[in-house]
Amino acid sequence: MEKGLLDNKTKDKTRAAHSATKPQKPEATTDANITGSSQETRALARAERKARQKRRQRLVGILIIIGVILLVAISATAIVGWKFLGSINAKISLSDLQKKELEEVLVEPESADAPYYVLLIGTDSRNPEVVSGNSDTIILVRVDPVEKKLSLLSIPRDTKITLEGHGEQKTNAALAYYGPAGAVRVVSELCGVEIAHYVEIDFQNMINLVDKLGGVEVNVPVNIRLKDDFIPKGKQILNGYQALVMSRCRNFPDGDFTRMKNQRVLMQAILRDILSASKTELPSLIDELANCVKTDVSSTKAISLLLKLQGLDTTNSLFMATAPAYTSNQNGISYVEIYWEDFEKLMEKFRAGEPLG
Repeated sequence: MEKGLLDNKTKDKTRAAHSATKPQKPEATTDANITGSSQETRALARAERKARQKRRQRLVGILIIIGVILLVAISATAIVGWKFLGSINAKISLSDLQKKELEEVLVEPESADAPYYVLLIGTDSRNPEVVSGNSDTIILVRVDPVEKKLSLLSIPRDTKITLEGHGEQKTNAALAYYGPAGAVRVVSELCGVEIAHYVEIDFQNMINLVDKLGGVEVNVPVNIRLKDDFIPKGKQILNGYQALVMSRCRNFPDGDFTRMKNQRVLMQAILRDILSASKTELPSLIDELANCVKTDVSSTKAISLLLKLQGLDTTNSLFMATAPAYTSNQNGISYVEIYWEDFEKLMEKFRAGEPLG
């Protein structure tokens, strides 16, 4: 019986413990509470959506402003670029007649990467009223844009030729009688190559270019004396006027032969400095170079051809020579005669882009 009481008491304690740990039924939530909570949630959601929309609108506005600024900047750059190219084109362009005549004799290379030839004519416009006189300097240039090599061959301006309609003449007379096209035709026939482009350089205007470069370092081969001007032999920096003196002087025992060598040395120094110029320096140099040059090509093509040569090693990849020749006097006229056998051997190296020494 006690045992039975004990069991009942134990059960009562168990029930009491169970009752104490049993989860209580939650209080009922009213419809009013539910409605208030939902409205608040929706209000917060709407506010967040509006905030996001405002942020998107601000971002779109900023992007539009940036786009307009970029468009204006690009347009301004393009306008400046076109104006620059137009200015260069106006400076370097030959007359319409000269370009038309050149089209009949110039021959484009087979491909953009193929070596090509350029006739470089030097003039000295001391008299601005002279439109086209005899060429002062004649240089045939071979350009290899892939190998980045240049070969310069000086043709003595007094070289004896037979000029159609004018009999025996000096090579430099071709420019005076038949213009740039005539000069191209004569040198092409003389050297046996097809010429792609024509470039005419005015030595007088070269002064400003050299000064723009800050002078050029030249290893002057010989002492140079022209009237009151003297340039000693040796390495030195020449200003524009001194460079002009060096290109003009013929007061040497062999006359024009040393002068041709001096001109090539000077050109080598100028090319070295132009081709090694930085991208920020190049536009102003091109602009100044355009004041010295007349050519058959457009400004865009001229700049493209020039840029292809950037990085050229003017010490080891620029080859220079003078056509082997001698002076002769015929009926009181001084001519230069070519040593044809030696000239043919030299031209084989020239056409192959090999050193000419």
